[in-house]
Amino acid sequence: MDHESDKIHVMPVANTWEVETQSGHALTREATVEQAVNAARVLAHERGIETVILHDGDGVTEEVPVAKPTSNEQSNIKQS
Repeated sequence: MDHESDKIHVMPVANTWEVETQSGHALTREATVEQAVNAARVLAHERGIETVILHDGDGVTEEVPVAKPTSNEQSNIKQS
């Protein structure tokens, strides 16, 4: 596994939520934290990553376990 895929992070950016790689490369941007976490879980699952890191702007808020995504979650991701 390369360094880019070590972790996936969900970060607030302006009025949206961005899903990023460990190095800060944007993968997708969503309107709500729920949509961003769902997208991050799907992307993490595809990369074999077990945890998504959720940030609130002040640091790490939560480590979200990655479960197998539903087909609905997979079809709703907007790739950057």
